[in-house]
Amino acid sequence: MNPLTKPLILSSVPVLVTLLAAGCNVVESVAPIGEKPAALKPEEIEGEWYHPDGTLTISILDPGNGLVEIGSIKKDAQAAGRLKLETERVLVRSFNDWLFFNIRQKDPERKGAYLWGRVKIEPKRLLVWFPNPKKFADLVRTDKIPGRVDDKGNVILWELEPSHLELIASEPEGPMFIWDSPMVLFRRSDP
Repeated sequence: MNPLTKPLILSSVPVLVTLLAAGCNVVESVAPIGEKPAALKPEEIEGEWYHPDGTLTISILDPGNGLVEIGSIKKDAQAAGRLKLETERVLVRSFNDWLFFNIRQKDPERKGAYLWGRVKIEPKRLLVWFPNPKKFADLVRTDKIPGRVDDKGNVILWELEPSHLELIASEPEGPMFIWDSPMVLFRRSDP
C-alpha cells in the first residue's frame, strides 16, 4: 500500500522524507515548487503541532523568504535509546493563494531534488497534501509539464513556469493531489 494514501508517520520529518523516498512512487522537483517565497506569519505557524504519530515543533527562520525549521525528538535505537533531535529545513513558496512546502532530499542518489506538496495553514490546524504520482506522470508523458518519469513511475519535474503552476492549481486534468488523505497537524501550543 502506498503510504501517501494514508496518514503518514510524522514524529520525525527525516522519517517522513525517508518514507516518501523509499518504496513508493514520488513526485520530486529539481527546483522548489511555487512562484515566489511565501511571506509567513510566526503567530500562525510557530509552535508545537500534534499528529497521532508524534509531535513537531515549527520555527520560522526567515518569515519573508518562507524558510521554516521543523524538529522532533525521538529515541535513537543506535544510541541505546538516548534522545535525539531531528530537524529539517523546509522552503514554503506560494502561487496565487496556494502554499507549497519543499524539502531538499539528502539521499546521495537523489541529492538536490525536492520532495514537495501543498500545505494549507488554518487556525490551530495544518493540512498537507502530497502530489498524485500517476497524474503528474501523465502530464509529463504528454509534455504538459516538463520532467521525466522513471521506469518505476517516479516523477522528477524540471523547473516549472507560472503556466505549469496554473495547470497544477486549476486541475483541468483531474485531481493533482491525494485530496482524500491529507496529513493533518493540530496546534498544541503557540510559540
